[in-house]
Amino acid sequence: MIELRYQDSYQQIRSQTFENFEDLLLSFSGCVTLPDHLKVHSIIQDGRDLGYQGPIGNLYRYLKTIDPNNH
Repeated sequence: MIELRYQDSYQQIRSQTFENFEDLLLSFSGCVTLPDHLKVHSIIQDGRDLGYQGPIGNLYRYLKTIDPNNH
């Protein structure tokens, strides 16, 4: 299970969950329903932080550079 926490346009922390890393990648590989400028606060996979904080617009590129099993 992966939890993505981000700050919305109203400065509220929101979260989305994904069953696995592939579902997360698929969600951000095409047209995304979340605006690119929103800030990611954390991505947690099975209790481990995947180490990304930045805009959602750069998230997919970051995800493609990491090995989620070793992070």
